[in-house]
Amino acid sequence: MIHADFHRDDLMSVSSQASRFSSDIILSYMESEHEHRVDVKSLLGMALLPIRYGSVVRLQTRGRDELEALEYMLNVLEKGTA
Repeated sequence: MIHADFHRDDLMSVSSQASRFSSDIILSYMESEHEHRVDVKSLLGMALLPIRYGSVVRLQTRGRDELEALEYMLNVLEKGTA
């Protein structure tokens, strides 16, 4: 669960920082009974993402540094800053 609102600039920063990982990082969330999936490294995808306080998201990482990528993303989503 997200503990802070994320503004577009915040999400763009998250995307830029996520690009340092070689692993794939996918964020998914439910909205109106429809699952949305976005590649966290996609600036456009992240810029259009409506992440608000209380949103429930799911993170998936896959690759050589998947644990580090997952830890980074969990830390960012918990604190609300990149």
